[in-house]
Amino acid sequence: MCSTEAGSQPGNVRKNRYKDVLPCKSGLQDDQTRVILSLLQEEGQGDYINGNFIRGTDGSPAYIATQGPLPHTLLDFWRLVWEFGVKVILMACREMENGRKKCECYWAQEQEPLQIGLFCITLARETWLNEDIMLRSLLVTFQKVLKGEEEKSRSVYQLQYMSWPDRGVPSNPDHVLAMVEEARHLQGSGSSPLCVHCSAGCGRTGVLCAVDYVRQLFLTQMLSPNFSLFDLVLEMRKQRPTAVQTEEQYRFLHHTVAQMFSSALQNASPQSQHLKKNCAPLYDDALSLRTSLALSAMPCPPGEVLRSISAPGPRALAMADTYAVVQKRGAPARTGSGPGAQGTEATPLYSQVMPSARRPQAPAEDAHGALPCRVSADPSPAGPGTYEDVADGSQTGGLGFNLRIGRPKGPRDPPAEWSRV
Repeated sequence: MCSTEAGSQPGNVRKNRYKDVLPCKSGLQDDQTRVILSLLQEEGQGDYINGNFIRGTDGSPAYIATQGPLPHTLLDFWRLVWEFGVKVILMACREMENGRKKCECYWAQEQEPLQIGLFCITLARETWLNEDIMLRSLLVTFQKVLKGEEEKSRSVYQLQYMSWPDRGVPSNPDHVLAMVEEARHLQGSGSSPLCVHCSAGCGRTGVLCAVDYVRQLFLTQMLSPNFSLFDLVLEMRKQRPTAVQTEEQYRFLHHTVAQMFSSALQNASPQSQHLKKNCAPLYDDALSLRTSLALSAMPCPPGEVLRSISAPGPRALAMADTYAVVQKRGAPARTGSGPGAQGTEATPLYSQVMPSARRPQAPAEDAHGALPCRVSADPSPAGPGTYEDVADGSQTGGLGFNLRIGRPKGPRDPPAEWSRV
């Protein structure tokens, strides 16, 4: 399906680190996946480098998957970086692994500028992103100056994963996620491709490209219901041979993507947002919350949520914000001097109880920090203090608004329980 003719040509064979990993040109598509260099061709430099473009979520070239430079391909590597405006390089290997040279050092050391052809590379800063990843800030100057022009310089960032074994997987998927996240932060809004390489530019390189690809899908809300990592890796392998090289790397890719989704959902879950917004616990036991049929008719302010619901089973008529509560009749006041003399001032039979939101004091929390839902009736016979005193239109007792109160005297009982929203 794919042609590797360019990498097999005699003049290009020596530019391949591994003879069985060659850049391909798709024979089924019109677009060109093999990276073709044009910069400095007039000075005798060829167009070949062992690298392929990999398309991103929008179909444009988002990654350049390439091998670690050889001593005689360092200039080709910086030609690639400069020509395609690469701003961030992701490196998933060390220079030496298991006693074998895996990648030539193509960056400058501290206080030692590196001259490669017409490119001068200077190390501006070197810091550890975490215990696995080194971040280097490089200043690259292209010294080919035309008449009347000045030297051109660019900042290029390199992220090197220091402990990713060849044909193996890292010990911590979080650090891989941190690597691609930092890369996108450094990339900014630019449209230039990320340059991603390991030693051969396929196994570890493919994992990084796939992780970033899925992350971009997630951030742009382009994940389809039938999304498949298998199909993604297969498509990437059509653009860069043997991308995600081993079964262990393929399993690690699934594990890393699952970790990405888990972290993102925890940070953006509706329950987390509700907790932050309401500063009150949510109820996990849905069976304890009997939703009222009248709830659907309740207006809800934009952006607000109903925190909890407890309502009687039968559908009730819509109630106003103010309720009438039957008052107890206290002992009549005696105003006369003679026996049996009673006062003419009577206690009002009804008084108003305002909603909790309008009263100066909110219901007290229980010992667990949760707002009480119900207060059961006292089974003991009604006594003088059975009712809660109400004065001046507000409750003076400790019970919250719309809570069950004691059983009244007389034939008329209030509802067995009240609803609270």
